[in-house]
Amino acid sequence: MTDIPSQAYRDFSLRISDKGHARHQVFKAQIELTYGCNLRCVHCYTDCYNQGDLIKERELSTAQITGILDQLHEQGVLWVCFTGGEIFMRRDFLEIYAYAKQKGFLITLFTNATLISERIADYLQAHPPFKIDISLHGVTEETYDRVTQVPGSFKRCMEAIRMLLDRGLPVDIKTSALSVNKHELDKIKAFVEGLGLRFRLSTAIYPRLNGDLTPCEYRLSPEEIVALDFPEGAFDAEAPCARSEPEPLANPPDDRLYRCGCGTSDVHISAWGELGTCTWQHQVRADLREKSVGEGIREVFPQVRAARYRSDSPCRTCQVYRLCDKDPNIAWAEAHDSEHPVDHFCRTAFARAERLTAPQSVARRADG
Repeated sequence: MTDIPSQAYRDFSLRISDKGHARHQVFKAQIELTYGCNLRCVHCYTDCYNQGDLIKERELSTAQITGILDQLHEQGVLWVCFTGGEIFMRRDFLEIYAYAKQKGFLITLFTNATLISERIADYLQAHPPFKIDISLHGVTEETYDRVTQVPGSFKRCMEAIRMLLDRGLPVDIKTSALSVNKHELDKIKAFVEGLGLRFRLSTAIYPRLNGDLTPCEYRLSPEEIVALDFPEGAFDAEAPCARSEPEPLANPPDDRLYRCGCGTSDVHISAWGELGTCTWQHQVRADLREKSVGEGIREVFPQVRAARYRSDSPCRTCQVYRLCDKDPNIAWAEAHDSEHPVDHFCRTAFARAERLTAPQSVARRADG
């Protein structure tokens, strides 16, 4: 595989993305290969489906997945991300991966890395993906294993990172900021940057796919999140709020429910073969056991794009909407209404706005 300079890839990706959004053309696909996982991370949104009976009865077969890959290729999809659960829990993963490579997709792998062996690392070296995206929850055994709830998982993760880097594979490392690893974030950053990689941090923690709110107990406070967004008072160009440059405060352009581009260029396929527009959008789905990928896109995407606010929710006209991590589907789980504000994301968005507009004042919504 020919190496692609990061800036060249970024420019190319932005051009394709802009064209895809403008034409409502799907060119990216995220496929959840399984909800099975060898870890039980406290904040994991898929762990509710990490059950043997569900995995056996509901998840797609090898033939069904390769058939979906054929259809995605026919639809003009360029990028495929394989995720889970843990992708290497599937015994047929390398078979699926090889098939996707043969189709010419640019492939990203989301993994906890703890199941990567020398054999798998050698195979990936011979047939490299575009990127291997690894979740790293800590840089000490105590913290990492506390998050995963599996003793020994830290050692296996670190060994896998070493194996992959030794083989020159394109590794990317990301970290979720949690109440149980916040004391170690600086050390994780130093470790990642010491490997010559960019530190990637996420502060958005969501409920489980079945609506279980347990992961939300591990969120940082809005004040802690803003402190991470702006380390030592400096503006961090990689912070979530930097997505809203140059002006953080603005009236929403319309009353669309989904203002994130949902229903334009990205397709999501669950481990149960349900096609939607993203991981969280599960109210409108198409069953790929009964319909083709093309039929699913034509059925689901227009419904998502057409969704509008119908109530007088403060979110409808909120000026800090671009700083908010709320998703309508998350609101359904947390507030029992996809249009309703979610208090945590509300407070975080206004805290970001206050930081970006200081010493200007930001008017808060009436209900606090």
